[in-house]
Amino acid sequence: MMKHKNSIILAAVVFSFSLSANAQQARQDSLKNYRLEEISIFSKYYKKYKSAQLSDMLRLTTPLLNIPQNIQILNSEILRDQAVYNINESVTRNVSGTLREELHNGISPDIYSRGGYISAQRNGIDMRPLGKGPLSDDIAIIESIEFLKGPGNFMHAMSDPSGSYNIVTKKPTGQTKKSADILLGSFNMLRAALDLDGKLDQQNKLQYRVNVMGMGAKGFLKHDRNSRILLAPSLKYNFNSNSSLTGEYIYQHLNYLMLSEAQSSPYGYGTLPGDFSITDPSIRPFVGKDHNTFLTYQNKFKKDWQLTAKVSYVNSSYDGTLFWVYGANPTNKDMLDRNLVYDSNKYTIFSTQAYLNGAFKTGSISHKFIAGMDVNNKSSRSWDTWGTASAIYPLSISNPVYADVILNNGTGGNFESENSSSAVINKIHRRLNYASVYAMDELALLDEKLRISLGLRLTSSDGKTDDYGQESQSRDWAVTPRLGLSYALSKSSSIYFLYDQTYLPQAGMSIEKKALKPLKGTNYEVGVKKDWADGDWNTTLSLYTIDRNRLVTPDPISNLLYQTGKSQSKGVEFDLKGRIAKGLNVILNYAYTDSRITEDDLQPANIGKATPNRVKHIQNTWINYLLPFEKIKGFTASVGYQLLSGRTERFTATSPDNLKDLFRLDSGIGWSNEKYNINLLVNNVLNTKMYSTAWRNKGGDMYYWVQQAPVNARLSLRINL
Repeated sequence: MMKHKNSIILAAVVFSFSLSANAQQARQDSLKNYRLEEISIFSKYYKKYKSAQLSDMLRLTTPLLNIPQNIQILNSEILRDQAVYNINESVTRNVSGTLREELHNGISPDIYSRGGYISAQRNGIDMRPLGKGPLSDDIAIIESIEFLKGPGNFMHAMSDPSGSYNIVTKKPTGQTKKSADILLGSFNMLRAALDLDGKLDQQNKLQYRVNVMGMGAKGFLKHDRNSRILLAPSLKYNFNSNSSLTGEYIYQHLNYLMLSEAQSSPYGYGTLPGDFSITDPSIRPFVGKDHNTFLTYQNKFKKDWQLTAKVSYVNSSYDGTLFWVYGANPTNKDMLDRNLVYDSNKYTIFSTQAYLNGAFKTGSISHKFIAGMDVNNKSSRSWDTWGTASAIYPLSISNPVYADVILNNGTGGNFESENSSSAVINKIHRRLNYASVYAMDELALLDEKLRISLGLRLTSSDGKTDDYGQESQSRDWAVTPRLGLSYALSKSSSIYFLYDQTYLPQAGMSIEKKALKPLKGTNYEVGVKKDWADGDWNTTLSLYTIDRNRLVTPDPISNLLYQTGKSQSKGVEFDLKGRIAKGLNVILNYAYTDSRITEDDLQPANIGKATPNRVKHIQNTWINYLLPFEKIKGFTASVGYQLLSGRTERFTATSPDNLKDLFRLDSGIGWSNEKYNINLLVNNVLNTKMYSTAWRNKGGDMYYWVQQAPVNARLSLRINL
């Protein structure tokens, strides 16, 4: 396995250097072709932690300071400083009130905020799955991550009212830049990546970018191992100075022996050794494949008007086996009765978008106008043996003995195809199609101090489901309005108010054998934003109330869906990000979240209880400081921590257990100049035994949680070629 892993990494590096050698070297373009935000600044104390503008994918051209919504942008430099390699790795520490349900490893990010499950996007494309997914985005393709708190009617209506996040992938810039990254870490981690950016002709009409990555590692739990490879080429052709066509392809392949670091015990949360595993080294691993294709045409046909058209296709799949324990052994609590479960999913997304951005004036009023349409077709097919695999593989907690034989043969273990007769396979096919049209006008009055955003979206949806042989169909449509007010107190500060609605159609069937109805919600939000020190750092303070109906909650054992009731979330969020002094870059955030069920006809005992995965207090700090050494310049020190307090379980319980607060301390040192960047980071410095996502089974005799890694280190090296 190790030999194969190293071969993958070596092949990725050799392939990338080959592309680098063949790329044409071109003269630098004149400065008139550059936008200010694209200029690289090689100051030893300058780090671009703070961003002022959204990407083109989110439509809005107004600076963040004047948008009436809490939006946080994370760029790739922040992620490199924190030595993360994909979105599943503590990325949420940089945004107030967000956290991961850390259950599905690389298969699914599963991010929560403001008491709800927020939707994933990739380059502005709705990636919210009909099951698990999408595969976690790798840092090798991430230019930035945009977190939108609350609905985003100007961009999409397909999310929980709590919000969404958008992955902006790396694209050609027209500048010749090449870099190589190597990462070594605990648990035999080895990772290499190359980023090649340049142009293929002297006129800079045809531009390219290629990202390649390969990695392998063992986990901190016994028998865990994983590997990933990535290939992401993209081309951009500039027809002229005003129009362009960009094509992107992203391929990801991952191999995980474990779906997650979940542990289970009848004795309570966190009662097993930190490296205890219920997985045997011989089971069939989870294999995931992800193909993404994006084609984007942009045409600035007038000075202040631009048309954007997109076609996108995503084909993603995973399958594998895992051991699961449904309940405690009735005669011997020390014995875990494991079932070998097969889990598989394939889903596709086909999306087309077209939208128009423009600016004009009517008298003394300035307008920024957006209008567009979205069409999205999703299909998800699942095959699994949850609840049907009957063969038991016992494992002692106090004296575990693991199998050295291949377990994918025999009763309950042979799942080579969906037609396998060795176990009853559950088959679920879900399809969701929707189309929408929208428009929004931002009016600027009083010398552009007051901005009023008026938006409206009309969405029609059609969902079809075949769950366990039961067919259902749900058709609906909705009009969702948006009203935003922003007032500039000065050139560097503003206050805002937002009223926004969202509409989220569902594809699936409830436990009552009824088609799931759309989830609808409303967000009320007020806040204040300020840029400090000529925009080097900024702060955002927001207060919100979110009402949502028709909650969808899976049963913790059968995965059958309940849809009932309403919930309300209230909270306060504070974000600080940027360079607050020479060489001192800080990210600091805090969120108070109170999210409770307000109505529930099927389970009235849940009224007043916390919604799933709610954390009442989340506070994060990250500091990166350039040490003031005169003789040896370029050394940095980093320290950061995460604190989650007032945690609740993964599923709402009438008699909830208190979960232990989570506190993790990280620190590191680094050195950099214009060519090299070296960074050593130690995570969980205190070696605290921690667990994240936790829940009990329906009978209450078995506890489940996701174990966190002990103290571990990562050494990263970046070379600008």
